Amino acid sequence: MENILVSMGTVASMVTVCQVLRHIAREFLKPRCLMERGGGLSTTPLQLAIEFISTLQLCMCTHELKLLSDSGLLPGLGLSLAMVYLITLVHLTTFGSASCNPVNTLERFLCGQYSGRLALSKVLLQVVAALAARRVTETIWALRMSDLHWHHCQNHFKCTSALKTSTLSNGMFVEFSCAFSLRAVIVRFHHLSANHRMFLVAGLITFLVFAAGGLTGAVFNPALAFSITFHCDGYTFLEYSFAYWLGPLLGALTAVLLFDKKMVCCANAAVQTPRSTKKRD
Repeated sequence: MENILVSMGTVASMVTVCQVLRHIAREFLKPRCLMERGGGLSTTPLQLAIEFISTLQLCMCTHELKLLSDSGLLPGLGLSLAMVYLITLVHLTTFGSASCNPVNTLERFLCGQYSGRLALSKVLLQVVAALAARRVTETIWALRMSDLHWHHCQNHFKCTSALKTSTLSNGMFVEFSCAFSLRAVIVRFHHLSANHRMFLVAGLITFLVFAAGGLTGAVFNPALAFSITFHCDGYTFLEYSFAYWLGPLLGALTAVLLFDKKMVCCANAAVQTPRSTKKRD
């Protein structure tokens, strides 16, 4: 129980620190953006700062929860899924306009909501944040605040691959299906209020983790996969890229091609948390 409490406290601390960093970014960057907007500049610096901090939060929290899940210390599947649901709600509530997902950024670029420069900047920051999250989390584990952290540190932070499918093609198809399912639901229910949509998305993500977590980890986010999976033993970088990058990318692009483009763009524009609908980043 002590290990579980320490991990939960670590996750809560990560979210709190990132929330403080987002508040600082809004306080320092938003006034500047507002003053310079008349000169042709937008709120791009603030958007990029929020994107980096939020991706950092997503990856660090997932590292900690993955370690706890892999340890087998959680008493049952129900508790694991409840934790996934709750932390997903926390992420959706705090992320603001950040997507923390290169696939979603690409969709917004294809819909004309992002310029090529902004989309590329966001993707690069997402990847950098994913790498930084791994280093920061390892530093936290090195403090050995629990027996779980201590043993993981003693094992030099080694991890096993979450990719358990019989072939890489099956793994790619699982990630494809998860990404496509999420996009299809968001497009179908984009007319819902922000609060209702938030609970729906959190519920769907929890279901996908339940259904596909034992096969690929149900990541369907290239930046998150790069952070938590690519350094694990079992597959090469190219093999991981095939499953965790190509799969979600094809899933999202299929959704764009299958559904009416205007519906996809409306869904992307509607995916704002309750906070961001009141106070834009």
